[in-house]
Amino acid sequence: MRLPFAKTCWHFVVGLLLLAGKAHAQAELPFFLEAINVPATAPPGQTRVDLYVAVPYQTLQFLQVERGFRATYNLQVEIYRLEGADQRRFVRRAGWQRQVAVTDFAATRSAETRDLSMYTFNLAPGRYELVVQLEDLATRRLLSRTLEARVRSLDASVALSDPLLLDRYDSTQQAMVPHVGQTVSTDRSSLPVFYELAVRQPQRVQLVHELVRPERRSGWPLIGPLLGIGRGEEYRVIYQHAVWKTLTAGSLAQVHTIPLPEGLEAGAYLLRIRALNPEGEELAVVEKPFTAVWSGLLAQVQDLDEAIEQLRYIAKQKDIDYIKAGKTPEERWQRFLSFWKKRDPTPGTPRNEQMEEFYYRVALANRKFGGRRPGWQTDRGHIVVLFGEPDFVERREGSQPLEIWHYQRLGRRFIFVDRTGRGDFELLEPIWESPSRIR
Repeated sequence: MRLPFAKTCWHFVVGLLLLAGKAHAQAELPFFLEAINVPATAPPGQTRVDLYVAVPYQTLQFLQVERGFRATYNLQVEIYRLEGADQRRFVRRAGWQRQVAVTDFAATRSAETRDLSMYTFNLAPGRYELVVQLEDLATRRLLSRTLEARVRSLDASVALSDPLLLDRYDSTQQAMVPHVGQTVSTDRSSLPVFYELAVRQPQRVQLVHELVRPERRSGWPLIGPLLGIGRGEEYRVIYQHAVWKTLTAGSLAQVHTIPLPEGLEAGAYLLRIRALNPEGEELAVVEKPFTAVWSGLLAQVQDLDEAIEQLRYIAKQKDIDYIKAGKTPEERWQRFLSFWKKRDPTPGTPRNEQMEEFYYRVALANRKFGGRRPGWQTDRGHIVVLFGEPDFVERREGSQPLEIWHYQRLGRRFIFVDRTGRGDFELLEPIWESPSRIR
């Protein structure tokens, strides 16, 4: 479904978020959050905030009903105001229920479809922590995600909402599908952006849209405070577009589509929107950081924290600790991508084939060997991640079944034994190797 677009205001309608890419059925998929400051009617001294929640279908348990399959889940958000370095104050709690219905079973396992909902509340300007808990009513499984949000005052004579990236925008029907999350695929040819501009009195305003890329100086990326890395700001503008608008008092909704260069480089980006008066003075500015990742990576990596954990097979613990120590998701993404950039067999191209191969193998291990725990954590999954699929497998039945995996191309073999008879195959001899590149 879609989000309607209007000249003075916009409202969310329950819908689906469709994304390119595939994911494995065994891994536990997360859900995704986005909080947007909106220049709309709110109590004095407060700002309206729209919280978007996107839940992949594979996260949910669908039950068969008379006319297909249905999943039901509850969402609860707890809002805390951050006060000081390590203090937070409870503000409020709210909850709502969602129900998703499909007609055939294949749709329940779709990796491309998410259920999208929105909750609106008013908050005083400041820093907040939003803790969102999802409860699947079929399994009673609980999932939790935390989002830090900065609520801005929008009481100025000219105010801009936070930008909202879109997956689709239909100008003929004035409808759009939000992109919830901080990553986009490098194979996108364009990036539609929705935002609102509010003015108190009629005036002429120039709107400047910019897409900027962090530059390097002395070999270190300077990504700036908004991306959580470093103190300086040194950006290269890769796109800029300006347009004049003659406005009446009130709110104006805007969609601007940014064309992306062919072979978009993976890494951190910043979207910036500025409002200027005829004299060139800046009236308002908003910025949104995001990370471009390879489409092959988006297909397999659904959870950055899990992807970092999976590095333990090939990375030293100090490298993993360094990535985890990033203070924001954007900083962790940048450190994660920097780790893989050093191992890129084809530097200078948009793709990192070794990175894609590694996470393809992780997805394969989850699909083939997942059960009570993710497949990549099993012994057979460990070998698949490091060496790929074997050239052939020799199976021997008995009280303790054996699997012998032969890698003729590597001159190696691995023996697994099922001591329990429940398919829990264990590697007979451990791998006496330090973390190294995949083979």
